[in-house]
Amino acid sequence: MKKFDKELKLDLFEAFNELKIHYPFKGAVGTREYYSNRAIVMELNKHLDGFKGKRLLDIGCGPMSKTAIFQLLGCNCFAVDDLSDPWHLEGNNIQKITNFATQIGINFYKQAEGDYSIPFEESSFDLVTSLSVIEHLHESPRAMLNSMGKMARENGLIVIKMPNSVNLRKRLSVLIGKTNYPPVNQFYDSDQTWRGHVREYTLDEIIYICKRTGFEVVSATTFEHLAHEKLTSPIREIYLMICNLIPTLRSSLLVVCRKPPSWKPN
Repeated sequence: MKKFDKELKLDLFEAFNELKIHYPFKGAVGTREYYSNRAIVMELNKHLDGFKGKRLLDIGCGPMSKTAIFQLLGCNCFAVDDLSDPWHLEGNNIQKITNFATQIGINFYKQAEGDYSIPFEESSFDLVTSLSVIEHLHESPRAMLNSMGKMARENGLIVIKMPNSVNLRKRLSVLIGKTNYPPVNQFYDSDQTWRGHVREYTLDEIIYICKRTGFEVVSATTFEHLAHEKLTSPIREIYLMICNLIPTLRSSLLVVCRKPPSWKPN
């Protein structure tokens, strides 16, 4: 398969449609993925003079569905992950993921499980992202945040996205006596180290850990993407209206930070 042109610049809708055509896991990128990518791109657009030519490092990239959007928007993307989730290890899924990265032009490095060193030049990236990763950590996020800081250039942007631990769906679940944790059967049936969510955060908590790491928080917001796929009309419209009135009830959190010139690892 021919590689994508590295100079290719598409708007988000076109990029997403291009992603759906070439992504190796058919049906894996749907409505929720579109709204999630749109929220991230629109927020970053407030702080950038465009995406074309920007060097981006995606830490904990997984199967690179989000990394690919930035590549299609004109970024020069690098990515790292150990690809050790149970579904990554099924069949030839790892090969599919790495082939996709090559095809689309992402410089991907597969880390060894437990060794999360990054073999790219430090202080060289305009954007360093952690998208739905920190909530999976069994330890303090300090080391990962410090790695993000080391890789970002001076005044570069650090981008963190994760689920909201107090979104409306979770609050309603607890109210009627159900859990706000991942389904117990997934945890019980896990044969090795649990790779699901360990600790989700509130928006204030992400702001706290970013400031403790020494980053300058330039924006902190919430967005809704799950309701667009999981709910049907008119429940969807009611849900979205409530979340628009109380933004802290939305499904996901997004914080954008800047690396100050005087930054040092914490």
